[in-house]
Amino acid sequence: MAPTLYMMPSSPPVRAVLMTAKSIGLDLELKQLNLRRGDHKTAEYLKLNPQHTVPTLVDDDGFVLWDSHAIIVYLLSKYAKNDSLYPKDLKKRAVIDQRMHFDSGVAFSVFLTILYPLIYREKKTITQEDKNAAEEVYSFLEAFLEGKQWMTGDSVTVADYSLIATISSLNVLVKIDPVKYSKLNTWVKNVEKLPAYEANKSGLEQFVGYVNSISGSIMSLKLYHTSLSPACRASLLTINALGIEVELVPINLNAQEHLTTEFLQLNPFHTVPTLQDGSFSLCDSHAINAYLVENYGTDDSLYPKDLQQKAIVNQRLHFDSNVLSARLSAITSSILRGGAKTVAKDKADALLQGLTLLETILETNKFVCGDKLSIADFSLVTTVSSANAVLPLASNRFPKIFEWWNRLEALPYYKEANQEGLNAFTKLIKSKNIMRQNSTR
Repeated sequence: MAPTLYMMPSSPPVRAVLMTAKSIGLDLELKQLNLRRGDHKTAEYLKLNPQHTVPTLVDDDGFVLWDSHAIIVYLLSKYAKNDSLYPKDLKKRAVIDQRMHFDSGVAFSVFLTILYPLIYREKKTITQEDKNAAEEVYSFLEAFLEGKQWMTGDSVTVADYSLIATISSLNVLVKIDPVKYSKLNTWVKNVEKLPAYEANKSGLEQFVGYVNSISGSIMSLKLYHTSLSPACRASLLTINALGIEVELVPINLNAQEHLTTEFLQLNPFHTVPTLQDGSFSLCDSHAINAYLVENYGTDDSLYPKDLQQKAIVNQRLHFDSNVLSARLSAITSSILRGGAKTVAKDKADALLQGLTLLETILETNKFVCGDKLSIADFSLVTTVSSANAVLPLASNRFPKIFEWWNRLEALPYYKEANQEGLNAFTKLIKSKNIMRQNSTR
């Protein structure tokens, strides 16, 4: 049984462990955590690692260990076929330990000091102070490499894997001057040629994408919305699930703010939600949510890259737009704009027929596309919860829908993103004093 590694690919310490494991041919069972969602703060994870950090290792005998440097040494000591990456010679090992402590205590610390204020919006740019701190790290490493090809001598060690994971990430924030730090620049290129470096690439690419999002265009993301709209609430669920910062611009449809010249330039269809990303604008919640995941998600779990999995998500999204959402809209439009005091039987039956199809989909699925949450769940749950406000649904008729709905309600961001707007929508519908029909239950 392979050791289990709880991880997030964009994390430098995680990538250091992955490179080490790859270098000794050790297969790890990877369990990916979404830190923005708070996976690292669940009761289950805190029992493993009260420090709630990644990576965390659980060996096949149940032994638990965190901190990448400690994990690396443990894995090499137990699973490596020789001691080349972490020699038994005490003096060589001491130098490797020193370099790894430099990584954790200096290099990685500087990296976090620069990154965290960007993540938490305490600053929007890399300051000169940040650059100075990074360059001090580079100058130390340049000195370490004097007369050496690798960080501790003439052969690769785990010090190289630990430091390249951090330095390749720090380089995203503050570029290494190849002239000023020529030895360091050469070392980076040499490490990149190692077979084990392959384990650093994917996570580093994710980190680059994340940094681009928080330091650039994400600052200009705006969502024009009204919380009364199920479609808008689906986008709010997506935004919260991704943990990205978006400026929310309320639109008062009664005041016809969606018909202003300024808004029509963004969206000639004058609908909400409308997303503005710099000079780019996009309408329709389904398209918006897919765009947000693909451009700003740290992974593709909500909208998979796998073509077959993505096709299923797309099918469910079209089921929402073409069936459930369209049929709900036919009812709400007649009430809110047409002044209807009853729900027409044919419209009610059409909506209930669509919900019956959803019940069938959920017969064997935890979520609407299988066992994993996706943006299709966000679109459908806002529609279903709004439909319930118009035509109160019986749990014994749609038991699977209610079980699924309960799973969505348990999400930490559900209340803020959907429930508050749903409450306002329900209050509005109730104020219209709609006559209920037996066929709707």
